[in-house]
Amino acid sequence: MKILLAATLPLTLLGCTQPFEPPAVTPLIRATDPNIVKSAAPGPSVVHTSRPIVEPEDWRQLNDAQAPGGSS
Repeated sequence: MKILLAATLPLTLLGCTQPFEPPAVTPLIRATDPNIVKSAAPGPSVVHTSRPIVEPEDWRQLNDAQAPGGSS
C-alpha cells in the first residue's frame, strides 16, 4: 500500500499543475536569404582502383621485408 501511495501522490500533484507550453518558434526566413548562405567546399576526390581476387601468397617474405633488419 505504501508503494502505491508513493507512486500516485506525485502523479496526482502533477495533474494539478499548469501544462508546459513551449516558447513560440521564430520563422526561418533568414535561412532562405542567398546572401547569408555559404556554399559547401568541394569534397575530396575518390579514385577507385580495381584489384582482382587472388589466392593467398606466402606471408613470410612480406614480413621479412618489413622487419627492422630488412630481409634476413
